[in-house]
Amino acid sequence: MAIRHASLADVAALVEIENASFPGNRLDRRRFRYLLAHAHGALLVDAMGDGLRGYMLLLFRASATVARLYSIATHPAHLGCGVAARLVDAAERQARQHGHTCLRLEIRADNAASLALFRGRGYREFGRHAAYYHDGMDALRLQKPLPRIPAGALTG
Repeated sequence: MAIRHASLADVAALVEIENASFPGNRLDRRRFRYLLAHAHGALLVDAMGDGLRGYMLLLFRASATVARLYSIATHPAHLGCGVAARLVDAAERQARQHGHTCLRLEIRADNAASLALFRGRGYREFGRHAAYYHDGMDALRLQKPLPRIPAGALTG
């Protein structure tokens, strides 16, 4: 098992994870390819053997100190195995390495497992988007300050 940057060779597996994880508002093959080639961010995967257990998409803005965890998904066959926790840790490291001091995300208000994961890691609610998802469910906005760490202390 290893966290690594995704490549174009991973697109089919990324789409498979996306389709298995989300009933709507999904990223498709074209969007993943665009993100890999042009996005200002990081698309990281939790790889095991020849397959992927999950992915995390982190977006950066050059002029902002806030990074956005845009999407995170674990293949249903690997739920409960710590994949999401490993990916969140990697997202925080990546954001720090790029000079960001805060990480933000949106989560479905009814996603108890994800809310527990992020709240347990120090993320706090700072807002809500009404009817944010395709089915009308609200999104909770969460954030976590990322303390600056000396560049020599960063790994991964």
